[in-house]
Amino acid sequence: MNKFERYMKYDNVAEAFSLIKSTRIIPVVTIDDASDAVPLARALTAGNINAAEITFRTDAAGKAILNIHNELPDFFVGAGTVSSKEQARAAISSGAKFIVSAGFSRKVVSYCQKKRTAVIPGVATPTEIQEASSMGLEVLKLFPCEILGGLKYLDTLKGPFPKIKFVVTGGITAANAKDFLLKENVFAAAGTWITSRDKIKNHDWEQIKKAAAEAAAL
Repeated sequence: MNKFERYMKYDNVAEAFSLIKSTRIIPVVTIDDASDAVPLARALTAGNINAAEITFRTDAAGKAILNIHNELPDFFVGAGTVSSKEQARAAISSGAKFIVSAGFSRKVVSYCQKKRTAVIPGVATPTEIQEASSMGLEVLKLFPCEILGGLKYLDTLKGPFPKIKFVVTGGITAANAKDFLLKENVFAAAGTWITSRDKIKNHDWEQIKKAAAEAAAL
């Protein structure tokens, strides 16, 4: 049994990756008021997307995750932009079911693995991919995907890293998401186009529901 197989044997980890694989679309959310979290999750669910990544870019992130965890326990909520072990601890304590980071941190990955929580660190280079792979990870976040080369870069990475699957983010939109999802080494696509910050601030739940439904149809 290799490192990835040992990591995936934990029920929480296996379930998280199974849900991400089936969802394929992960809305990336920056939320300023934690009280908006539950209405947001309900709007996404109404649009047939039952997952979201709440980024730790505001002070409301932890409380927003906790609100969703308490009110909608079946909603698949995770934490994004997690850059330290302390943030990972706070996110998991709040009920985050998966952890995403913009870059690769061994401390964050190790902590999440010890907590038997799915972790998807950000990578941009072959060196970072190799480092993450050495820790037993085969699902990584490719960021910023479009700037790095987008579809062509994914094709280039496929040869030296045939087992690695990517959650692509950074430049992913409603217009190009399907092209990325068709790539064999793309696990899921993540982006802000479904749940823009302005839509959340304006409580535009119908527009979020509509955008989610369109994305789910991909």
